[in-house]
Amino acid sequence: MKIFLSIFILGLLFPFTLGGCSQSSAFNKIIEYPGAIEDQEHDVKILGLSFAKVKRVMTDDSYDEVLAYYKNVLESYNPEVISHALEDGRQTAITISGHDSITIAIQEFLTERKTSITYMN
Repeated sequence: MKIFLSIFILGLLFPFTLGGCSQSSAFNKIIEYPGAIEDQEHDVKILGLSFAKVKRVMTDDSYDEVLAYYKNVLESYNPEVISHALEDGRQTAITISGHDSITIAIQEFLTERKTSITYMN
């Protein structure tokens, strides 16, 4: 999946844009989507130092359902939301900035009728 590679690369660059953000327990505090099944998880390391964690889960729920869920759950954090169309669906990145910054990328796969949710910190 080409898009996951793009998200993974974003995960590599994400820590550099936030300069000094802690990795403490933010990744463990993420509100995971109910019923989603874990797909992949990576600890991004450069020169042996852990810079980011990337975890992807999959669900059969629609992109619109997943997006509505996260917009509702994360509303109080005043997140930055960026959306765009893809060849096989849509994608939205929701970023919560601060000490433990987190980005949640929601991606629609029309052909497979799946929605992926990728957590990055």
